[in-house]
Amino acid sequence: MGPLILNAFDLIILSQGLNLATLFDRGQDSVKYYTRFISQKPANVVLSTMEVVAQSMGFKTHIRNYKMRVEGLSTNETGHFSVILEVFEVAPTFLMVDMQKASGDASEYLKFYKNFSSNLEDIIWKPPTESSKSRTVKAKSKRR
Repeated sequence: MGPLILNAFDLIILSQGLNLATLFDRGQDSVKYYTRFISQKPANVVLSTMEVVAQSMGFKTHIRNYKMRVEGLSTNETGHFSVILEVFEVAPTFLMVDMQKASGDASEYLKFYKNFSSNLEDIIWKPPTESSKSRTVKAKSKRR
């Protein structure tokens, strides 16, 4: 069994422009941070890479059903910090990793994400850059 497969409706709900959660969340402390990235690597490679990176940063990890919980002490060591990562299949060759803060300070979460994602460059998919697209167009136009 692989990661949960997302359909078009799931993707629409996940888009930031259609986030209706603010209509239903009345609490003032309901600010949540979500971060996502895409990978073309197999799900087991994505999970194992994220696990190795999180453990190398000093965090404990727990994996079950394509979900990973990363937890440890906050950087000032006064509180608990945890993040939930879940792997979804968007298309047969594309996975989406959804990361959200489960507990801890929001600024600490953002620092964690920057450090964590910078160590995941091998698995994070980046779209072709505009400069490489324009070079391709120029090269094609010269052939005519």
